Amino acid sequence: MEHAPGYVLHSRPWRETSLIVEAFTREHGRVGLVARGVRRARSRFRGLLLPFHLLLLSWSGRGELPTLTGAETESPVRMLRGRALFSGFYLNELLLKLLLRNDAHPGLFDDYRRALAGLDENRALDGVLRTFEKRLLDALGYGPTLDRAADTGVPVSPDKRYRYVPERGPVEAACAEGGPVVSGRTLLALAGGRLGGGDDRERAEARRLMRAILAPHLGPRPLGSRELFRRSPSPAAGTTEESD
Repeated sequence: MEHAPGYVLHSRPWRETSLIVEAFTREHGRVGLVARGVRRARSRFRGLLLPFHLLLLSWSGRGELPTLTGAETESPVRMLRGRALFSGFYLNELLLKLLLRNDAHPGLFDDYRRALAGLDENRALDGVLRTFEKRLLDALGYGPTLDRAADTGVPVSPDKRYRYVPERGPVEAACAEGGPVVSGRTLLALAGGRLGGGDDRERAEARRLMRAILAPHLGPRPLGSRELFRRSPSPAAGTTEESD
């Protein structure tokens, strides 16, 4: 494979001088690659296999872990900082946990690229993260119905309160038990990809809702990026207590 656009999601040491790299590519989905000798001081790949900036990746070989043969920078190195950096790690962790290898999602790749641009431009983190979470679930076939009541099929009203029932969807809060309670306004903003800064309550509602929807797919182990965020300094003005 030659010059496949992709991003490094994660890498870990392998043997004495190499890395195993998990990358997200547009045409081939998530791929695992062995980067041989990359930890040597004179490696031609040294300093290139970093997260959050677009690369052109080449590889060869059969099996689950082919060998990386080329990596070229396709865009300037993106240096995320602070909350944006932790949020980028969170997006990467979602992709690592939820994407199967060699399962292409070109549209999701473009969504990821837009999300990184939003983080880089210091847009409202909540809107960037919630939008990507929703689009990730849609791409995997798990997308939640947010704009209609699950029990009646009636369009969600922005002025009503709903309880999101797992595996069903939103039901008017007085008619159900279990699941997070959210406003119809928050549901409609998420459904239309229009969740921006909003107020504190809307951001908190959207965060609780998407966490509840994602939980069955992520499993019981806590996300490392969430732990990093909790241990980080206090959020700057305009951000929520926890970006994810």
